[in-house]
Amino acid sequence: MLKGGALETAYYRLLGRYMVPCCVFLHLKPNHVSIIAMVSGLAAGVWFVFSPFWGGALTLLSGLLDTLDGALAREMQQARKRGAFLDSILDRYAELCIYVGIWAYFERQGSATLLITLTMFFVLFGSLMVSYTRARAEGLNVSCMVGLLQRGERIISIGVAGMVNSLVNLTARASEAPLLGKDAVLTLVLILLAVGTNLTALWRLFHVLNRLRH
Repeated sequence: MLKGGALETAYYRLLGRYMVPCCVFLHLKPNHVSIIAMVSGLAAGVWFVFSPFWGGALTLLSGLLDTLDGALAREMQQARKRGAFLDSILDRYAELCIYVGIWAYFERQGSATLLITLTMFFVLFGSLMVSYTRARAEGLNVSCMVGLLQRGERIISIGVAGMVNSLVNLTARASEAPLLGKDAVLTLVLILLAVGTNLTALWRLFHVLNRLRH
């Protein structure tokens, strides 16, 4: 999520000021929040099948909770490798479920064309490779935070796209000459993710190869 930028700093400051104290008050532990984040992601995938608006909203909620667990762990001084590992695995399940839900939405609408199916395939492939290249690099003690479409950016893109897509669809139905076709917003974002995630994975590949020369 714009790693190291002013926006990220402000975001985590808000988490620390408002959300983390609420979790402490409710006696929630970081692993509890990680599990709730995964459940939100799974629910987002299911809701996407029927309503991209609510699927997108739940996707954003899942992303919020995913960043909250880390902030809570640091606040409670419970940052552990075990928790980080669990969080990473649950994140993958949640994200994959969201993508499957999006494809199922297009299938339910009768618009799961070859283009949509291939796009979803490359989004899935690229998203997994972005995560894998970082994990493999860090296993070799090489920092690998380069690239534009890390998980935070993907979750925000999908969440916002789902909500905006529904609003644009409603506007198109009410217009005699709609500017955009049905589900154009969601389709465009998926294409951008399909291209961007794989470019990010390649970027990380060459970054790590270059670092391992020295």
